[in-house]
Amino acid sequence: MSNESLQQQLSLLYQLQERDLELLSIHQKLQTIPHQIAELNAGVVQSEKDMTAKSAELAETEKAQRAKNADLEMNAVQREKYRNEQRIVTSNEAYSALERQIEFLDREDEEAEDTILVLMEESDRLKEELAELEGEVNREKEKTDTETKQLQQEIHGLETESAEKLDERKAFLPKINKPLRDEYHRWMKSRLTSKSGAARAQTGFVALGKNGICSSCRIAIQPQTLKEAQKYQKQVYCSSCKRLLYVEPATPDIPFP
Repeated sequence: MSNESLQQQLSLLYQLQERDLELLSIHQKLQTIPHQIAELNAGVVQSEKDMTAKSAELAETEKAQRAKNADLEMNAVQREKYRNEQRIVTSNEAYSALERQIEFLDREDEEAEDTILVLMEESDRLKEELAELEGEVNREKEKTDTETKQLQQEIHGLETESAEKLDERKAFLPKINKPLRDEYHRWMKSRLTSKSGAARAQTGFVALGKNGICSSCRIAIQPQTLKEAQKYQKQVYCSSCKRLLYVEPATPDIPFP
């Protein structure tokens, strides 16, 4: 392969790699966004659960208050019954016994009234808290709807961008000779099969060599390696990170990224 041919191939492969790295980034974002939407919805669901629990607590408090009011009503009926009986009994002993029953009902009423006051205060507190929770749920829903729409728009934008990058990628593929293309694809495939490899794939198979520094490992390229790479007579790899080197030409008039 001629000097010009290899340099052109490396340039094309580097451009292909740039599209692939962009596609990889887009793919990762597309995988992340559904999780973000799920988290937003989970926040709304949790807020609704909190509101339901608070509403149930209020309902129980109001139920207890109604029960105490019912006790007061029953005691009032029973008290009136005892007083009517007092009007017709003939002995002091029977009258005193009925009086003790009335006093017992009075004590029960005092306790019930104290409990009702406590329950009323509790109901007022719970109603305020429930109103606050309802406001929070409504705000959370509005926020979730807005952010979900934004994320869905982002998905649409990323999908459009991905389609464009794929078209660009297809245009590069036929221009790169098969052995070089296959080597690149094997390297990318091997890296993308594991999480740690996927992270390394972000730096790419082709590493730019600018100012004598490898763009992948950030280590100075050995002088002999750099000299060989600048000849563009064969593929040269970084001795540190094993990336294929696409180095700055020795003459500045040759185009380079």
